[in-house]
Amino acid sequence: MNETQIKTIGIPRGLMAYRNGHLWKKFFENLGFNCIVSGRSSRQLLDAGIERAADETCLPFKIYLGHVMELLGKCDVIFVPRMGGFTSREKMCTRYESLPDLIYNIFKDEQIRILSVSYDWDTPVKESGVFLELGQKLERKRRDVKKAYAAAKKYQEQILKEREKRQEDLLNESHIKILMAGHPYVLHDAYMGRELERIFKNLGASVLFTDYVSREAAVKRSYHFSQNMPWLINREITGGILLNRSKVDGIVLVSAYPCGPDALVNDMLVRKIKDVPLLQLTLDAQNGTAGLETRIESFMDIIQYQKAGGYGNQH
Repeated sequence: MNETQIKTIGIPRGLMAYRNGHLWKKFFENLGFNCIVSGRSSRQLLDAGIERAADETCLPFKIYLGHVMELLGKCDVIFVPRMGGFTSREKMCTRYESLPDLIYNIFKDEQIRILSVSYDWDTPVKESGVFLELGQKLERKRRDVKKAYAAAKKYQEQILKEREKRQEDLLNESHIKILMAGHPYVLHDAYMGRELERIFKNLGASVLFTDYVSREAAVKRSYHFSQNMPWLINREITGGILLNRSKVDGIVLVSAYPCGPDALVNDMLVRKIKDVPLLQLTLDAQNGTAGLETRIESFMDIIQYQKAGGYGNQH
């Protein structure tokens, strides 16, 4: 790839951008590139993505396509990594493994230019090695790439620690505490999880998230739940639940239809978590969060009733 032709790199605000977006953006900026991140999700953006997607694809992917469309013509390349996971025990959903090919073929007529990097669990590599390869694709010197990655990683870790600290402070509040559990791109997307967060807050609850805990601690704790679960993000979600289940008043499992890993893991969670009220919410492209407010209000009523001793000490 000819670096001299690249000045601006676009990052779609979807999928793993909600997990690694700060790292990506800061890395590119540290190497001297301009970065454009697409705007917040909306019904209009989703509708645009639906027109390009196959019917059976998941809601987050349809939203992602809308974000890619928003960036067309506004940047020199769009960053679309192929992520397969770093270890055989912590893999990624196949959607991430095929993402660059999907985006290239869906937007072939627009002659989309994609900047990508690829890694998979069957070829041992560390995150630093992936970014070194990415920087070399952009024709930057090895020492500059290493420096850019180290600074970007430090920046990301600072943000994650600040999130953890804010969440720990929320645990000390007297409000009803709700733990929202799900993929970061569902929990924090303006069209999906953020609407649910708004509803809970309007009902007087403090909202916590499974991805606002230490990733390493969450993954380690997840092995207490399952030794065989293959998906890294679902491990982080599960570990985030286990680390906080005794500290919150209710748990909400938020999934986007039709997510295969969530369908399997959430079923196991519902079967095993019996000591705290749990609500399952599944979002789809037809309705989004419409119609869920009544279910959330009922869930809050149950929690308040229990806290008031409405069920006594039944064991």
